[in-house]
Amino acid sequence: MVFVHEVREPDARSARKEASGGALFPAIVIMNMRRRTFLKKGLLAGSACAFPACHRSITKADVLRALIEQVVRPNTAAVARDSQELDGALGRFTAHPALTTLQTARQRWQRALLSWKRADAFRAGPIMDSNSLLRALFWPVRTGAIDALLQGSQAIDDASIDAMGVDRRGLFALEHLLHSSEPDEQLVAAFVGPNGERRARLARALAGNVSLHAQKVTRALGNGKKYADEFAAGGQDSLNRLVAQLVYTVESVTDGRLGRILGLAKSGQLTATEVEGGRSRMSQQIALSYLQASEQLYLGVDAGLSQLLKMISPGTDQGLRAAFSRAIHAVADLGLPLEEVAARAPASLEAAADASQQLERALKTDLASTLGVTLTFSSTDGD
Repeated sequence: MVFVHEVREPDARSARKEASGGALFPAIVIMNMRRRTFLKKGLLAGSACAFPACHRSITKADVLRALIEQVVRPNTAAVARDSQELDGALGRFTAHPALTTLQTARQRWQRALLSWKRADAFRAGPIMDSNSLLRALFWPVRTGAIDALLQGSQAIDDASIDAMGVDRRGLFALEHLLHSSEPDEQLVAAFVGPNGERRARLARALAGNVSLHAQKVTRALGNGKKYADEFAAGGQDSLNRLVAQLVYTVESVTDGRLGRILGLAKSGQLTATEVEGGRSRMSQQIALSYLQASEQLYLGVDAGLSQLLKMISPGTDQGLRAAFSRAIHAVADLGLPLEEVAARAPASLEAAADASQQLERALKTDLASTLGVTLTFSSTDGD
């Protein structure tokens, strides 16, 4: 037989009693008793809150609101910041044409382009209501009409640019001015002297117009809370539009970029002018930015579509995360403009297209069906 002797820690009363009897009860024992009692209460409280009942389930409205405040608003702020920096860089380049100022202007152009492309992954709210995406990102521009404008006598100022057709302005009109098949020294020389002043004026006006539209969107969105509440109040309709936009964006990478370039290469019709971002060698970065922006909308910051999906089907959420990762890594690993990959290593481009298509299918089937989404593409009209 085993006897268990229970050892009890002395309570405060017995401690005082023992101390009054002449046997000094160490103060450190009392302190340790209190510390253990405090820790026990803390652990009990912590363990109680570890149960799911202590955590409020995330709602559809929570996710929709968080995506506007934590993803869309910062992306819109980046568009305004990068567009303003582009405007400044063009001003410095045209004031002092040189290889160094040209390189800086190109870098600011690339940064602004990718910011606009990330914003383009969410086509709703102020950025669509203002038609700013169309005015900043229209492609292909009519390069012949831009060259004719440079040779003509039509006024070039803010008002004339704002009234101009979208096929002669925006970031891709600037691409035409900042990138050329000629050596960079010749491009810089084209901005020098009396003959270069008109080109310089057009470049400044185009950059200023892009910045103007970026600021317009930023002002309309404000701190994002008003639109976030409106988008959250849309409930299932907003969710439908969001998922449809994800599908549309990934599909545009699969078919409109990777697949299209593969098709042009196979038919022998692939040239830089046939590729968005071809003149600036930015085609791969553009495709990658769309996939990354879509993943950002799926994951969110504190709350995203991933959290909604995870509550219903954790395995489906893991599958979507993996599909995003595969597609993003496949495009990132190409390491070169898409048109160059198509010529040098078409199998790599085909593998990237396949990974993007698998992601597209997962969004159309797994994500949409699990969240009860009805796919419509009305939110993408106007492209």
